[in-house]
Amino acid sequence: MTQKKLQYYLLFLLCILTWRSIAQPNDNALSKESRQKSLEHILEKLMYFDSLKVSDSVSFYQEIGVEVLKNTPFNVSHSKEQQVTMARVYTFLGAGYYGKNDLAQSVYYFNKAAEIFKSNNVKFEYARALNNMAIIYIKIGNQTNSLRSLHEATAIFLDIKDSSSAALGYNSLAKIYRDQGDLERTKEYLDKALKIVRKISNPDVLASVLNSTAGLKKEMGDLEEALSLYREALSFSNNAKSEMKAALILNNLGVIHKDMGELSEAKHYFERAYQIAVDNESDFGEVFTLVNLADYYFLSQNYDKAFTLANDAYQLSERTINNEGKLKSVKMLIKLFEFQEDWEKTAFYQKKLIRYNDMREKQIIEQISYQETIRYKVEKEQIIAKNKEAQALLLREKELQRLNFYYILLGIVFVVLITSSLVIYAQLRDSKEVNKNISKQSEERKLLLQEVHHRVKNNFQIVSSMLRLQSYNLDNEVLRQNFEEAVNRINAMAIVHDVIYRQEKFKDIDSKTYLEKLIKSLRRSGDSRILITIDSEEIPFKIETLINLGIALNELITNSFKHAFNHEIAQPKIKISLRRIEEKNFELIYKDNGIGISKGAYESSFGMELIETIISNFDGEVTFAPEDNWSTLIKITFKED
Repeated sequence: MTQKKLQYYLLFLLCILTWRSIAQPNDNALSKESRQKSLEHILEKLMYFDSLKVSDSVSFYQEIGVEVLKNTPFNVSHSKEQQVTMARVYTFLGAGYYGKNDLAQSVYYFNKAAEIFKSNNVKFEYARALNNMAIIYIKIGNQTNSLRSLHEATAIFLDIKDSSSAALGYNSLAKIYRDQGDLERTKEYLDKALKIVRKISNPDVLASVLNSTAGLKKEMGDLEEALSLYREALSFSNNAKSEMKAALILNNLGVIHKDMGELSEAKHYFERAYQIAVDNESDFGEVFTLVNLADYYFLSQNYDKAFTLANDAYQLSERTINNEGKLKSVKMLIKLFEFQEDWEKTAFYQKKLIRYNDMREKQIIEQISYQETIRYKVEKEQIIAKNKEAQALLLREKELQRLNFYYILLGIVFVVLITSSLVIYAQLRDSKEVNKNISKQSEERKLLLQEVHHRVKNNFQIVSSMLRLQSYNLDNEVLRQNFEEAVNRINAMAIVHDVIYRQEKFKDIDSKTYLEKLIKSLRRSGDSRILITIDSEEIPFKIETLINLGIALNELITNSFKHAFNHEIAQPKIKISLRRIEEKNFELIYKDNGIGISKGAYESSFGMELIETIISNFDGEVTFAPEDNWSTLIKITFKED
């Protein structure tokens, strides 16, 4: 009996070994098919998360794409659909490495994509790949390759009648020629771009081309024509997607009017540009508009106002590490102090200017060195890629020879064991199908849960909008504020579902992400001077816990906005910290440096009653204990089971 079992065992082992050897060519075919399906899945995920702008998920699938493509060498025998899928994944990888500032890898992947798109006559995507390569070549200082890529891409856009892209291509070519000082060619390509955009209804593109043309006219000394073109560009920028494009054009208009001595007109345009920059939270736009306004007030002989604005621009550029803005604001301050003959302050800012110029010179040298390094890496990567492809081809040929040898050697054994092998194969196939169905169901459930949370968030937003609309019809200010507080509480709950919708897990939610989104939402209704800082650990909480915590925090912040700060407080501040003190115990500390409030008055408020009711559900405690530099300090401790 034991001998018979041993015979069966040996027969089974021989069957497995034979099947692995004989079926290897077929397994390779299946593996190729599997890898192709994997690429299709990766591309689908990349497109999905890119449309939602979920950068973490996009990066995750880009990394998977790199690994899959390493094991899936390009082969002309692939179908057109397979090749195009591969090229689109290469495009996403190029964009990913561009975001990481790895320009050598980025241009390598864009070039791979371009080669495949070109061989399959996918003109639009081939032109887009060329366009992306041109941008990288500009960054590394290779204007020759950039011009070549842009010329070819623009010709394709014209061929496929994509007027907007063709006009932008001409606009980019004009910019390169303008940087080279070739104004004749700059005008030639801007005229071509302008001729195209005049025939299409695309305000974004038209505003960009008109703005570039106006800049050229200004450089050539034709201020009246430049003014006319800037005004036309402004009229189209009002319908453009980005308001900051209008701010740029308004600044350009203001500068021309200022240079022409028309100061009231200049002020009008600068103030409009500044308001747009503030509304769009563009620190970069604010700095440059403040410098322009400072120059206006200097010319208007309002030197105190000019100094205030120039100093504001300098302070903002310091905070936001805007070196170009610092340079412009320092020059403006030097101009003011020289005029006032304040030589001590002039010398102080002259030293800063010298340091900035030295730093810029050093940065230029480093950039040139970096560009040369990138050029070398690009050429090196291209050579390495060709060598790898040749080695991969040689290895595939050797592998095929080895597999053919095994196939012939074990052919007879295969006939004997075919029945057993087919049974094993059928079982594996069934198991694979079951796993595939399970994965599909899991993905469907995940998408369904995301949709549920998305709809819940939308419903909260509808309720919030209805309450806000209703409050507009109220004459009683107290009732209107009550409505606004209710809207903020609803938004605190809606943000939880928004965070869940954007992440790929549903059980626990990152508290730090939630707090940042909540503060961003509440900040719109508060004083823009108030500095709010968050010091939070990345603690995962349940939905119920985070909703209640958000409502409590909403009450505290809203109360500070309404009562804590007045104009005597130079820098209003709020600080929020959240940390784990034990395994299931947590501590939230809320502080502000406002005018303060008595413990009795605070505890008797409706907001405090609401907070204590909420925290009591989590075995929590709320304490009121001001400390130095913080007139109000609320400490909340709570548990989560």
